[in-house]
Amino acid sequence: MKSTTRASGITVLSSTAFVAMTFLPAVCAAEALPKQGAIEATYVATGNDVRELKAGGDDAVYLFESTLLMTNNQKTPLMHNVTARCVEAGFSASSATGYCVYTDKDGDKFVETYSYPGGSTSGKGTLGAGTGKYKGIEGKFDWQQVQVLPADKGSYSYIGEKMGSYRIP
Repeated sequence: MKSTTRASGITVLSSTAFVAMTFLPAVCAAEALPKQGAIEATYVATGNDVRELKAGGDDAVYLFESTLLMTNNQKTPLMHNVTARCVEAGFSASSATGYCVYTDKDGDKFVETYSYPGGSTSGKGTLGAGTGKYKGIEGKFDWQQVQVLPADKGSYSYIGEKMGSYRIP
């Protein structure tokens, strides 16, 4: 009885090894970052006021910090399951500019610069300053807030989308 169980265990182990050796390289190859491609990402953003300086009436100069949790709708590795930490400064009556540092599961990073007119829920952004697999990255995209989520006073949460393209030399 023990020898039959042992033989069955070896057969199962051999079958598992065969499947892993046959299909695992294909799964890993699917994760390779294409040198260029579309950006079509959905994200959840949440953030807090860091500092606000009243400038008269309802206008203010502000500093804001946020975190983005990204997923790429095309399931390509660029913005799929990455996080970003962002800092934004602006004047409510004029415009805002911010920077985000994205980090993937391997610890590789790239930087987004974005801007938008005061009071708007959409804007433009660029990608650059990458490390590791993102070294030399360039990209442009449009972003927009899609749905506001509940948040406490002085903070915000929303679902957003980014659409554009990138290139890595």
